[in-house]
Amino acid sequence: MSRSFLATAATLVAASLPLTPAMSQTDNAITVTGPTARSTGEPANGVQQRMRLTSVVSVDFADLDLRTEYGRWVLDQRLRIAADEACDQLDAIEPPSGMGGGSVDYDACRSLAIKGAMPQMRRAILAAG
Repeated sequence: MSRSFLATAATLVAASLPLTPAMSQTDNAITVTGPTARSTGEPANGVQQRMRLTSVVSVDFADLDLRTEYGRWVLDQRLRIAADEACDQLDAIEPPSGMGGGSVDYDACRSLAIKGAMPQMRRAILAAG
């Protein structure tokens, strides 16, 4: 088997694992949050009202051996997929206007979601030994 086939297969396996909205974080899950700020519509008393929308996706890694490079790679791929899912959920709630309406673009959302999950990933890897 070629390396590209194995990498593609591993990505498909990582992608096929369910990503569920996080209700609570367990020892074997990392919470990925897609942040954004959007305007709420018409200004009140001349002040633009803002609301904060977030989307939270839980990534389970109980089946991974984080002591191996492969296990860490698969977890990284799952976090990236979860960041995409979180940002997709936000866009489904309120798509960005593209007119400077205070929306965070998709790449920034994904980047912030991944950045926010990295400390949890590092703690999980350290805990694995």
